[in-house]
Amino acid sequence: MAKSLYIIDGHAHIYAAYYAQMRPLTSPSGEPTKATYIFTTAILGLIERQKPDMLVVAMDCKGKSFRSDMYAEYKAHRPPMPEDMPPQIRRIEQILEAMRIPILRIEGFEADDVIGTLATQASKQGIDCRICSKDKDMLQLLDEQVSLFDLKTEKVTTPQTLLQEDGLRPEQFVDVLALQGDAADNVPGVADVGPKTAIAWIQKYGSLENLLAHADEISGKRGENLRNSKEILDLSRKLVIIDRNAPVKIDETQFAVKEPDKETLGRIFSELDFTRLIGSLGLTRVAIPSAKETPKGQGDLFSGMAAESTPAQPKAMKSAATTDKQYTCVDTTESLANLAAELKTKTRIAVDTETTSTDPMRAELVGMSFSWRSGLGYYLPIKAPMGQKHLNLTDVRKLIGPILANEKIQKVGQNIKYDLIVLSNAGMPVNGIVFDTMVASYCLSADRMSHSMDAMARDYLGYETITLASLIGKGKNQLTFDMVDTAAATDYAAEDADITWRLYEYLSPRLAELPKIQKLFEDVEMPLMEVLACLERNGVFVETARLRKLGTAVDQEISRLVDAIYKEAGTTFNIDSTKQLGEILFDRLGLKSVRSGKTMRSTDAEVLEELQEEHPVVALILQYRQLVKLKNTYLDKLGQIINPRTGRIHASFNQTVTATGRLSSSDPNLQNIPVRTELGKKIRSAFVAQKDGDCLLSADYSQIELRLLAHFSGDPALRKAFAEDQDIHRFVAAQVYG
Repeated sequence: MAKSLYIIDGHAHIYAAYYAQMRPLTSPSGEPTKATYIFTTAILGLIERQKPDMLVVAMDCKGKSFRSDMYAEYKAHRPPMPEDMPPQIRRIEQILEAMRIPILRIEGFEADDVIGTLATQASKQGIDCRICSKDKDMLQLLDEQVSLFDLKTEKVTTPQTLLQEDGLRPEQFVDVLALQGDAADNVPGVADVGPKTAIAWIQKYGSLENLLAHADEISGKRGENLRNSKEILDLSRKLVIIDRNAPVKIDETQFAVKEPDKETLGRIFSELDFTRLIGSLGLTRVAIPSAKETPKGQGDLFSGMAAESTPAQPKAMKSAATTDKQYTCVDTTESLANLAAELKTKTRIAVDTETTSTDPMRAELVGMSFSWRSGLGYYLPIKAPMGQKHLNLTDVRKLIGPILANEKIQKVGQNIKYDLIVLSNAGMPVNGIVFDTMVASYCLSADRMSHSMDAMARDYLGYETITLASLIGKGKNQLTFDMVDTAAATDYAAEDADITWRLYEYLSPRLAELPKIQKLFEDVEMPLMEVLACLERNGVFVETARLRKLGTAVDQEISRLVDAIYKEAGTTFNIDSTKQLGEILFDRLGLKSVRSGKTMRSTDAEVLEELQEEHPVVALILQYRQLVKLKNTYLDKLGQIINPRTGRIHASFNQTVTATGRLSSSDPNLQNIPVRTELGKKIRSAFVAQKDGDCLLSADYSQIELRLLAHFSGDPALRKAFAEDQDIHRFVAAQVYG
């Protein structure tokens, strides 16, 4: 079998990671880490899943390349790199060095040339080369040994797929690139010629040379532009050709995938607070001083929030199969009575439920589990597969219900808001809730990627939990938990309660080390959790008749807009297709693309808003998009998610999602219904108080960020303005402009 060489297009992937749709991440010291984290996890995932024999990262060299000597305007107007990106690039280079992955830079050449040279050598040497890049420029390098590999989707592009998708051979793609040019790199092309036209021309004429020989056959404005571009096209073609003779050679020993320097990697990941990666790689966490070194000011209140003092991680992950445990299935009336008697003697217990749905208002209670000591777990099956023993819900209510209601027996849980709603619906209200491990983790480290039990068990305890998917499967053949064999259900459910207890034992002392955070947890977040559970369970009434009437009116308006858009465009097309819309706006109507990449011209809202003055169709498209989004998100969906039992919508209110501490809602996201547009107001008006005399209360903090600024800065003028209830924007303007 041929050896494999994977070449990462370094800067391209770092930029993609930087602009990925994910909230910003920072280390305990305030260092930006989002791009670093995403890039690193992508590399680790590649190594784990693809198992390459050789792996290198190609990076652009500082300074100009030989292309700038050919054409002074080449890449001359690129915007400067965001200021928080260079430190992340340096961190990525440190991580790659610790992983013993070579970084290749050649002075005077671009990363594309390094990639092209190595790919060509690999092909000649019979090495399977996969170029990890989405750059269309790389398509010219494809052959039987060289393919493109998408790190995110794992799609492989070969000469065969290129022929199927675009009807072109790899060597023909250079001519396509020359014709369309590249706005990002300042490569001149033929005016008003995009990818679709360029591909069609090369498909028909075979090459740029033959196209130019038959340029008189091309009619219209594009034909005129083509004939006027003959001289510049030779330059454009030279600029887009990848140089395959850069001074670099494949070194199988140097390029081979090796064991990382775990000590260095552990130190770097500890500094960056990449807790999950530390656990998954079996690294040792290094204690990094941070809280004591935090400057005075806001850090006094939030010091230590992101600095998780996690213990050294084990070399291998623990699991139920490798640890001592005592998990018991309680499936008889006698054993239930014995457990109830034991629970009554405890002052604090961990509680968990197993159900048929992730929606607590639709879920049926399948079982419950309890723990009060590490390694201990009891599972009470209330539903089970046919023929298997289980308890009667009435008996469970009678014996366990009073224990759950007893506030003197304190309860610990993981996302216990869900369990509280499920148990209340099952006739067993819960009192004495004192600790939610998910909320505690959030208070200690709001920037964590996940506060799920599985993630925290890996990161904090070095423990690999039994996954729910291993029991019920995924997709269309997924089971519900009541169909799971009781023995397997016991191992899973008892482990849930056990791990919840262990996480409580881990997180509780860490909260105690941070009195202000502990106060926030105990006095604000935990009481809030119970309020949110009450809000979710109560739900809100929606007048469906009003929504249906509104939906009909919106459908008519959308149809009117579609007709108007087609009329302005002079043709019909798929308005929802970015590609087709781009062709209409930039090729057919001749609008100037204000933002584009190497793959597709952007037609997002920001771009369209900048183009509104250029053509009346743009404003129509923006109106169309707004109406379609509201229709799809709310008018079509709200009626479908009304609970058939209560006749209400029961949204989820999330207190452990945003890094800023703000609440968010989901299923549906009630906060995103526009309040300023007329349609948004009409949708909101469908949410009503069901009973006469009741009302819905809308409340919001006034300028909460500025109030916090006034408090923490101690600025007397700002504090006085708030105390006197002045218009704060007018006050600030007066201070600035006198």
